[in-house]
Amino acid sequence: MNRFLTVSAVLAALAATPAAAAPVELTVFYAWPSHQRFHEPIAAAFMERHPEIKIRFQAPASSYDEAFQSLLRQGMTGSLPDVTFAGYQMLRALADRGLAQDLGPLIAATPDWGGRGFTDPVLALGRAAGRQVALPFVMSTPIVYVNGELVARAGGDDAPFPADWDGLIGLAHRVDGLGPDIDGMYYGLGVDDWTTQALILNQGGSLLTPDETDIAFDGPEGLAALRLFRRFREEGGQPAIGDESARQQFVAGKLGILVASTSGVRGLETDIGGRFPLKTARLPLADRGRGRLPTGGMAGVILTDDPDKRAAAWAYLQFASGPEAQTLMVQKSGYTPVTSLALGPDHLGDFYREHPNWSTSIEQIPVSVPWTAWPGPNGVEIAQALLDAMAALAQDRLSPDEALARMASDARRLISRR
Repeated sequence: MNRFLTVSAVLAALAATPAAAAPVELTVFYAWPSHQRFHEPIAAAFMERHPEIKIRFQAPASSYDEAFQSLLRQGMTGSLPDVTFAGYQMLRALADRGLAQDLGPLIAATPDWGGRGFTDPVLALGRAAGRQVALPFVMSTPIVYVNGELVARAGGDDAPFPADWDGLIGLAHRVDGLGPDIDGMYYGLGVDDWTTQALILNQGGSLLTPDETDIAFDGPEGLAALRLFRRFREEGGQPAIGDESARQQFVAGKLGILVASTSGVRGLETDIGGRFPLKTARLPLADRGRGRLPTGGMAGVILTDDPDKRAAAWAYLQFASGPEAQTLMVQKSGYTPVTSLALGPDHLGDFYREHPNWSTSIEQIPVSVPWTAWPGPNGVEIAQALLDAMAALAQDRLSPDEALARMASDARRLISRR
């Protein structure tokens, strides 16, 4: 404990190191190559303020799953990075394997922590195994992107955008009828189980039992979720194409409604330009009382147990999650900031008023909950099992009842292997 209480002293010593001494170098690893656009400038701003610390990035992984597998391989060879930005659903596995350092003592030793703008629900995103193993960095939820021109042509411009699934699917159906080269809507499955979890939580369901020993999605809420997904194709005109093709079709003005992460708003606005008016809307909740949305995104994890590097890493995570870095991150992505300080007038307050498409992510915070992390060593395999069953449903190889039965059987079998 005493070692953790000396964080400030270590940083002060680092700052007082003679100029000739080598700075403390932190190796940092993250997923998604496109995130370089905010990781790099945040690191540059941090190093400008902390010349005693140097940030060196490893080549980014192509997904959260690939990043996790890479960390496991590096752990076996003793070559782990000092810091990683891991997907929220991976934190439990990192904690269970003893790779993630406990941030609790560091938080306790940080002056004025209560004034940093982190609410308890946000901090909870970084908790696993009863410990604060990560500091949240970015958040996202699925939102609705709308081609304003196609919706207007379908008669949907004289009323607020539908707040329920029946209304959204009905509007998508009318857009789909505009012509043979126009599709109504697209709800992507992604490369993990995030959007599948979103459908189940949307219905008021849960993924796990309270004691987390068994699945809880194989009931009426789970079946309703999969039947809703089937309706997207049968009634809403969802084409049988992949996520990237759907995005390209939306940008080209040939798709009316796209459900995707809030993190895509900057890229879509840039790619669409003035081709058509882009709007965003909150994702409908099937159960307005119990419905929730899983929080995607990532959190900073300290992997090193070297005292000097750990102190430097803690300084870096605090800066990356602070208002200055969060402002930069939001403007270069569309993710939701993790600190309320970033919403003030000196940072993003005016920006959100001037960019209403970006503010939808903020509006969904009250219904956002942690992305469920599967217990045991087979979490990645469980997520893949859900994704595979959903893909089969999307391709008409399984009915909703059959897909749910397969998901439940595979997940239950994998959870039991501990």
